[in-house]
Amino acid sequence: MIQEKKEQVKKKWALYPYRLAHHPLCEKFSEHVYHIKGYKVCRGCFNLYIGLIVGLILAPIAIFVLKIDSLIAFITTNILYIFTPLSVLINPPRILKDFCRLLLGIAMINMIVTIILAIVELIGGFDIWTLMIIIITMLIYIVSRAYFMRLRSRRNEKVCRECDQFYLPRCEGMMQKEEIEKARLNNQGEITDKQ
Repeated sequence: MIQEKKEQVKKKWALYPYRLAHHPLCEKFSEHVYHIKGYKVCRGCFNLYIGLIVGLILAPIAIFVLKIDSLIAFITTNILYIFTPLSVLINPPRILKDFCRLLLGIAMINMIVTIILAIVELIGGFDIWTLMIIIITMLIYIVSRAYFMRLRSRRNEKVCRECDQFYLPRCEGMMQKEEIEKARLNNQGEITDKQ
């Protein structure tokens, strides 16, 4: 019984039409979302997920067809990844940010490939440089993710701070988002009850 309720909550959560838009639904964040069949989807996340899918498609090709080693994977990861900090620091037009987020998705899969290839090489025989590739790859991901996520959050918060509704308990953009989610949850609950 409890498990069924948990599953229903998970399904309802996944079906919210605005769940993928974690920005307030207001004019100030309108360029941060795509409108797809009545759903507002975060542009950055959408492009990142597309990049992850592309990376998953390219990974077996790189490993089994091109037969790359951990060093080549490491260099490729860093070339793909360098566009993310540049896009955060330079703040280019939105279309370039979208492309950089796509490259970040590919780079994230490539980081995993780099670590797996390096571990396989280490199993074949210890090499200090291969170990360094693993450590540097993990450090680049952890440190840069923490730093650039914080920087991006500050930029988004700055937009909210400049809004005249910032000191309200909930701004209109967040209230609109919550109302839509509640309505969707109620509608989904009615459909479940009828079944």
